[in-house]
Amino acid sequence: MGRTFKQMQAEQRWKLKAMLEDGRSIADIAKSLGFHRSAIYREIERGSQGGCYDPQYAQMRCEEKQREKGREEKLADRELAGFISDLIRTEHISPEKIIEVLQKSGNQFSDIPQSPKTIYTAIDRGLIPGVSREDLLQRTSRVYSGGQICIPRWVLEKLDIKDGDVLELEIAENGTLIYRKKEQ
Repeated sequence: MGRTFKQMQAEQRWKLKAMLEDGRSIADIAKSLGFHRSAIYREIERGSQGGCYDPQYAQMRCEEKQREKGREEKLADRELAGFISDLIRTEHISPEKIIEVLQKSGNQFSDIPQSPKTIYTAIDRGLIPGVSREDLLQRTSRVYSGGQICIPRWVLEKLDIKDGDVLELEIAENGTLIYRKKEQ
């Protein structure tokens, strides 16, 4: 059976500090926190400043180490992120279409994303300047044959309109469309 490793959480670090101050043994602390005693010794060594265990310092070091792990963030190239931002904000292009534009642009950028998910993730992490998920909402509708209009899902959700709802329509003098949801 292989060993499993788990990361000490901030709350456990504070408990460790309290137990050390109470004079409890390392074996007792390890059992209480659910770690091997060698893990407690390592935690104390890593999280000590001036010979005294500091849970806040230990947590900060742990978070720094976590940030250093893994691959480099996709879309860390500011020029590429700015280009994508412009496409979304001025051209109103979806991440799916942006992938196509980038692939057709040749070698303008060294490491272009291969998936729209990469762009969505970068937006969520704030790596695309001035863009949020709200900026991706479709702001136009198309009229199809027979006068049918395709209304974006986010608009329907915002107006609390569902499939099967009946709308009463009216046009105001200034040309504004007024709707009322008919109670059924």
